[in-house]
Amino acid sequence: MAFPVLGALESLKGQQAHTKLRGGTIFLSPTYGAQWTGDKATRKRWRRVLLLAGVRYRNPYQTRHTFASSLLMLGANPMYVATQLGHVDSALVFKTYGRWVSAGLDSGKRERLLQLYTRTDVRKGEEFPRFG
Repeated sequence: MAFPVLGALESLKGQQAHTKLRGGTIFLSPTYGAQWTGDKATRKRWRRVLLLAGVRYRNPYQTRHTFASSLLMLGANPMYVATQLGHVDSALVFKTYGRWVSAGLDSGKRERLLQLYTRTDVRKGEEFPRFG
């Protein structure tokens, strides 16, 4: 089963309608109407979002680890996770996320993960694939 990206795809298409005619870049700075330069503005907004959400600061790169470990806890094939992360094989996935691979669906982790995500938006409950 392919990982559903409908929400992300809809968002990108919606954004594209505003910016595609400006040279193909999807995300533009709302202040300057030009392509973002550097990561200062992104990090500033990221800090504000985390503060409002009541989540301790972690740099944006950490979302990559959350994505990978969440997929593995949902029971995703490690090779699938590796391809999503841009790796050619699953060796690094096993090295970095080995405990999540073996933990996978044990002890109701999938259900707890789904409860966490549906608390954010009840419509998202069936957005996650059922692997295995």
